[in-house]
Amino acid sequence: MTTLRSTETPDAAELLARARALVPSLLERSPRTEAERRVPDETVADFERAGFFRVLQPKRYGGLQMEFSVFAHLVRELAHGCASSAWVYAVVAELGWVMALFPREGQDEIWGSDPSARGCAAVDPSGKAEKVAGGYKLSGQWRFISGSDHAQWVLLTAPCGEGAARVVRQFLVRRSEMQAVDDWYVMGLVGTGSRSLTANNVFVPDSRSITQQEMLLGTAPGKDIHPDYPTLRAPRRFLTAFSLCPVIVGLADRALQIVVDSTRMKLAAGTPIPDLDALQLKIAESAADIDTVNTLLDTHLARTVARIAAGEAISDQDVLRNRMRGAYITRLARTATDRLCVASGSGWIFDNSPLQVVFRDVTAGATHRALNFESSAKNYLRALGVGAS
Repeated sequence: MTTLRSTETPDAAELLARARALVPSLLERSPRTEAERRVPDETVADFERAGFFRVLQPKRYGGLQMEFSVFAHLVRELAHGCASSAWVYAVVAELGWVMALFPREGQDEIWGSDPSARGCAAVDPSGKAEKVAGGYKLSGQWRFISGSDHAQWVLLTAPCGEGAARVVRQFLVRRSEMQAVDDWYVMGLVGTGSRSLTANNVFVPDSRSITQQEMLLGTAPGKDIHPDYPTLRAPRRFLTAFSLCPVIVGLADRALQIVVDSTRMKLAAGTPIPDLDALQLKIAESAADIDTVNTLLDTHLARTVARIAAGEAISDQDVLRNRMRGAYITRLARTATDRLCVASGSGWIFDNSPLQVVFRDVTAGATHRALNFESSAKNYLRALGVGAS
C-alpha cells in the first residue's frame, strides 16, 4: 500500500505527485475492479485522503477551488493505473463544480453537514419532472451513471412542463432515493459501475434544481454565491471537452509503456522478433502521436483556463471548437493505441494481457458521445457556416 503525504492545502504539483504515487496501487487493484464491476472502496478512500475530490469544490464548503486543468491532469495520471478508477474520478470530482452552481440553500443541504459529500451524473435528458408546490416530482430511468456506488447525490437531467413551456432542468437527488438497475455488463470500463438508476415520484425542492440552460451557459445562481470562482461563470461544455479525453490519453501513455517494456525485455533475452524494423517504426509513429496528444491536451487546457480566468467572453463557436479538439485528441490517442496493439503481435489478445485491458477501455471510452470526432467536427463547421445547420 502506498503511503500518501498529507497537507492542509496541497498545490497542483503536490496533487499530481500523490496521483503518481497511487498508480502502483491502482494497477494492483485493476483486476479486482473489473471482477467486481466497481471501483474498490479503498481506491475511493485513497482519492479522498489525497484531496482529489476537493479540487473543483468551492472554498466556501472546504474545497480547493482550483483550475480545471489541475483536475484534468489528475484524470490523465490516474488512468496510467486504472481507466475505470480515473473515469469515475473524472465524473465524481467534476460534480464538485456542478453542484456549486445550485442555489445556496441547496448547496448548504449538500455540503453543510458533510463537506465530503460526492455526486454523480446522468447528463442525457430522460424521465419526466412535474412542477408541484415547493419543487418538483421526478420519475423515470437514467442510464450510464458512472460512480453511483460512491456518491451521495445524483445529478439528473429531465424535461419539465412549466405552463406552456417545456424546460429541460437539472435536479440533485439523494442517491438513497433512487434504485439501481444491474445492467452494466460491458467490454470495457467495466469497473465504472455505470448502471442505470430509477426514480419513482421523488420530490426535489426548488433549491436543488436549475435549468440546463443555466448550467450550460454559466449563468446559474452559484456564480453569485462564489464570486471568486471564475469556473462557475464558464459555459460548461467549453471545459468538459477535456473532462474524459484525459482518460484516453493516459491509456495511450500506458499502452506505449507496455509495448516498449515488452520489446526491450524480448531483445534483452535474445528472443527473435519477426519484422523488428517494422515494429520499431510502428512504435515510433505511435510515440510521436501520443506525444502530440499530450501536447495538444496541455496546450488547449492552458488556453482554456486562461481565458476563463481573464473573464473573456466565450462564444458558441469557442465551445464547439473545444469539443472538436477534445474529440480529436481522443481519436488520435485511440489510433495510436490500436496501432501498438496490432504491431505488438498476437499476445495482447489473451485475457491476462494488460494491453488487452487498455484496448477494451480505450474502445469503450471513445464511444462516449462527447468524444465523437465526426459529430463534433460537423457541429463546429455548421457554426462556421459550412454545411447545413
